Amino acid sequence: MLKRLIKWLFQTDKRKKDFFDFPIAKPRPQVKKATTRKTTMPLKKSTSKEAFKSNVKAELAAGKKPAQAVAIAYSEKREAAKKTTKGKK
Repeated sequence: MLKRLIKWLFQTDKRKKDFFDFPIAKPRPQVKKATTRKTTMPLKKSTSKEAFKSNVKAELAAGKKPAQAVAIAYSEKREAAKKTTKGKK
């Protein structure tokens, strides 16, 4: 019976090719590049509370998670503080 099955599978060239062809993996979809704040919507570089709040609001409007938006705003505030104290030595 096995011999008949093998003979039947290899009767035509078309079936022979289909039998040995394995499905080819599809290419992965392209990942969207993240938009940078510098090109789309620059954040305020200041240590004031108003600038901090506006930076958080801007990040939330851009679709970031609240914790991430606050972290980015703190980072901007920290960078602004470094620049102001840099020249005061």
